[in-house]
Amino acid sequence: MKILTLLLSFCFAASALAAPKEVAKGSELRGALFDIARNTVENEAGQPVKFAGSMKRLGDWAFFSGTIVNAAGNQIRVGVGRSADTAILWKIVDSEWQMITCAVGITDVAYASWPDQYGVPTELIFPEG
Repeated sequence: MKILTLLLSFCFAASALAAPKEVAKGSELRGALFDIARNTVENEAGQPVKFAGSMKRLGDWAFFSGTIVNAAGNQIRVGVGRSADTAILWKIVDSEWQMITCAVGITDVAYASWPDQYGVPTELIFPEG
């Protein structure tokens, strides 16, 4: 019985450690990751952008889901669906963060295939399972 209790304790502790963590607004990491993606996103938007939304990290992966806005905080709507919704995926490769992919102006869950396509942990993209 002690072994089972110990095993369950370890499993719960491991799952807690593997939970995605929010990357704090204003943090150096958050700024650096957005800087990596900025040129690509601004090319899509046709103007300078700021990012509003959630960025989470899990191990070597980071994921942003939110909107792009202008300096005044107004949404920048792009694409066929005229949407400001944006998703960005980064990974540490060879000790450096790299943008793996991004979707700008999305009107559906464009990132649903990213776990299969890029190997990102599903719990980072869909933390509620």
